[in-house]
Amino acid sequence: MAGYEQVKAVLQSLQQTMHRSEYWSSVAISAQALQSQQPFCLDTMNFNQWLQFVCIPKMQTIIETNQVLPTFVKGQGLGPMASEFYKNTEADRAIIALIRQLDDLLQD
Repeated sequence: MAGYEQVKAVLQSLQQTMHRSEYWSSVAISAQALQSQQPFCLDTMNFNQWLQFVCIPKMQTIIETNQVLPTFVKGQGLGPMASEFYKNTEADRAIIALIRQLDDLLQD
């Protein structure tokens, strides 16, 4: 299991890559969209939005408040969903690689 600093570094790289790739939105998502109970909020936002508005902020809060990091079973995690969503460009492949790196760090 990884430490906070390793996870924080991957999250920062992911955020920077999303900015450079123009996947990072400057427009906030609605409060209603954030109320979703579906995995990855699939009923109210796309995976890219979920990373920006749900996953990254929650992980940053976990790190800042010294909570227990989540764990993934090997072969599960965010990678499969990322591979479905990001497919077209070199930037997409960079995002997938960072998400897989995060999965590896959070592996049980």
